[in-house]
Amino acid sequence: MGFLVGVDIGGTFTDVCVIDRDTGSEVVAKAPTTPHDLLDGVKDALKRGADLVGLTVPELLGACERFSHATTQTTNVMFTWTGGSTVGLLTTRGFADELLIMRARGRVAGKGLTERRHLRATDKPVQIVPRERIAEVIERVDRAGRVLEPLDPAQVRTEVRRLVDLGADAFAVSLLWGHQNPAHEREVRDIIHQEAPDAHVSLASDIAPVTGEYERTSTAVVNAYVAPTLERYLQRLQDWLMGEGLRVPVLVFQAGGGVSDVPSTIPVATIESGPAAGMVAVQKLSEAIEVPDIIATDVGGTTFKVGLLVNGRWAMAPETVVNQYSLLSPMIDIASIGAGGGSIAWVDGGRLRIGPESAGAAPGPACYGWGGERPTVTDADALLGFLDPDRPLSGQIPLRLDLAEKAMVSHIANPLFGGDVTAAAAGVRQVVDAQMGDLIRKATIERGFDPRRFILAAYGGAGPVHAASYARAAGIQTILVPLSATAFSAFGAVLADAVRTDQRSVSPELAGEERALEDLYQSVTRAATASLTAQGIPEDQVQVQRWADMRYERQLHDVRVLVPAPTTGQGLLDQMGEAFASRYAELFGASATLSSTPFRVLRVGVDAVAASGVRPQLVDNPGPEQAAEPAGHRQVYWPEAGAWHSTAVHSGDSLDVGSLLRGPALVEQPGTTVAIPPDATARVDRARNLIITLSSEGDRA
Repeated sequence: MGFLVGVDIGGTFTDVCVIDRDTGSEVVAKAPTTPHDLLDGVKDALKRGADLVGLTVPELLGACERFSHATTQTTNVMFTWTGGSTVGLLTTRGFADELLIMRARGRVAGKGLTERRHLRATDKPVQIVPRERIAEVIERVDRAGRVLEPLDPAQVRTEVRRLVDLGADAFAVSLLWGHQNPAHEREVRDIIHQEAPDAHVSLASDIAPVTGEYERTSTAVVNAYVAPTLERYLQRLQDWLMGEGLRVPVLVFQAGGGVSDVPSTIPVATIESGPAAGMVAVQKLSEAIEVPDIIATDVGGTTFKVGLLVNGRWAMAPETVVNQYSLLSPMIDIASIGAGGGSIAWVDGGRLRIGPESAGAAPGPACYGWGGERPTVTDADALLGFLDPDRPLSGQIPLRLDLAEKAMVSHIANPLFGGDVTAAAAGVRQVVDAQMGDLIRKATIERGFDPRRFILAAYGGAGPVHAASYARAAGIQTILVPLSATAFSAFGAVLADAVRTDQRSVSPELAGEERALEDLYQSVTRAATASLTAQGIPEDQVQVQRWADMRYERQLHDVRVLVPAPTTGQGLLDQMGEAFASRYAELFGASATLSSTPFRVLRVGVDAVAASGVRPQLVDNPGPEQAAEPAGHRQVYWPEAGAWHSTAVHSGDSLDVGSLLRGPALVEQPGTTVAIPPDATARVDRARNLIITLSSEGDRA
């Protein structure tokens, strides 16, 4: 008997997914996230997961064949500005203010259009490294990597000592053109280790070896800021797991879509790793059920996230903005807004607003009874009947409708709805669903995709409760709710392959030189493969996918293109040109291609992948389809229909492949409830997903 275990720490709950390797069966468990010490929440969730398979935690971990972990540790540090290190930055003489200038866009980086329009209300983010902790180093390398001025070790030593005296316990090193020749950065690292042996050191040339001086520096600084916190957490986690019987390495999920062992983990790459793990689960499920185009929607306690799977693959964001800092760490492209189950409803000048502030794990929604006094989306769902107060949420949180009603009446119903609590709760649900539908449209239509060609996958604790409404708002008629929807990111962490990405910038002089490009590809392939083999993965199990960031001459935005493996009879540049034209037409339409305009190669890179061998299970030879019998009925107010309906309530455990349901209906699964509107139907497919089909005419009373 062997088990695969995945853990994902969210803003409100910590999720665990346990898969039995022999039978393919899976169970999910949830426990409240414990912000004071995230390890406590992991322990609680693992205990509940072990209970569900009839084992103790030591027995489960002793039989564990794979343990994968997605964490919000680094995300929390960046978004709360607490728990980070005291960072010192060493940069080339004359460039000390670059991090502070932030390419003159720091005030609005990552902000929405509305916030950008109110420029006076914006400000730069918290300075991770204030001016006094930035040291200028005497050295100079040109863009070809030639040393123009040698490093002065004595001067570096003096500056390092000064930074240590100022309290620096972590260092970022980012020298001009250091990615073209990292020798000086490595020499600075060695001096730091001599002067401050216990300090963490982040080299920009290791973490982001591409052109973009500010972005490369910012990435190194953020990595140094979050690294010691993550490293301490992972060490404590490993020690506890090993003490409880785990005998396999802890695999840490990276936001680029794969896992690494703890020593190989790049801390900055774990920021927003949980949502990325959900995208991996969607992609693996897409392969299993042969549905290539999926809009992935994740509704947790604090945020609503949208990612696109087009022709079976996601897009990568070459640059990501996290709390106004630009990062060059590879991340799956996921859009998000502050709209989740814990998002707080409030009145703004006579208008009903939802989020971005969230009740989070503490104090939580008012109905949790943990001290929250402001109404949230979860409170609205409970008051409308979507959540059963007699069925403790996630098996442990009894819902207090009296507290939810008190909060809703005081803050929303009295000011806006004449005291009508049902109208207020329905308004909250409709507003948040409209916000979610709007983000889906932005993530599709504004990128040239028709959302009607996709099916929509809904997961997270609140996703299945709201999916029918926000899917309809985006014009989508088919919804997929996975079996493990409430802990789908933990499920994705279990399925994830081991991945290592390496990349290099291409100078304009070399962009048209096939031999130089091939040499770069060979270099990054060796580096990425070596990283995986260092983790104990045999080289013959590593597959390498080449890619390039390209654009038409004089354009400003890049397109990431998959580059085929070398073939005889066709040059590398011809292959890249064909791949670029094909991808460009796919994204923007065939009429948008510019056949007479030359393309530019900006970066080349590879993804080295070692497949996990874990895939979603499909049921062979399913039985005939048949109508499912509900466990009972209750009154639910459906805002789209504008009326209360007697609604069939099904237990997710009672449904089997081929089960058919007709709305209005609710399916209660561990940690979530699936809402099937009055005009919709649903069935359970071979992967035990619930497939909901909406009427094109909309809900009718």
